[in-house]
Amino acid sequence: MIISQQAKPDSQAAAGTAETKVVVGLEEIYVSCDPNVVLSCLGLGSCVAVSAYDAVARVGGMAHVVLPDDGGKDREGSPGKYANTGIPRLIEGMKEAGALKSRIAIKIAGGARIFGNVKEGSLLDIGFRNLAAVKQAISDNGLYLKNENTGGSHGRSLLLYVSSGLTMVTSAVKGKIEI
Repeated sequence: MIISQQAKPDSQAAAGTAETKVVVGLEEIYVSCDPNVVLSCLGLGSCVAVSAYDAVARVGGMAHVVLPDDGGKDREGSPGKYANTGIPRLIEGMKEAGALKSRIAIKIAGGARIFGNVKEGSLLDIGFRNLAAVKQAISDNGLYLKNENTGGSHGRSLLLYVSSGLTMVTSAVKGKIEI
């Protein structure tokens, strides 16, 4: 997990602009207090992006969840990979950066059923299973799911602007929408 007061820019950050884009990759968790940072999870299919924001402390965080749970194996190396370990670690990082758990708003995107031949809700529908696990972890950790853009059969990306908490979803199917 990366907790940053100042952003670690990606290669797309333009010189001379105030905005720094940080791509949160598979299994990663990133927390920032830098108002110039835009956190993003790109090309979400069955994965679920979990954004967290404390509007008072102006702390933003994002986890890129790949699988529902770690099977009880407590995998220290990549807690962001799993819903059951990634969400608690994201909240821990938010608190370390100055957020209060009671003020953290959660928004999620992703969890699509990318393969059309997989029966909706079946064991092979990993997007459905990821969504269920993420929502369960949110509830288990006493958090509130403020909004979501999930499911369906199309990919999407999620962006969180740390300066304001603005959370946007972009997709080829639905364009750009605020959640």
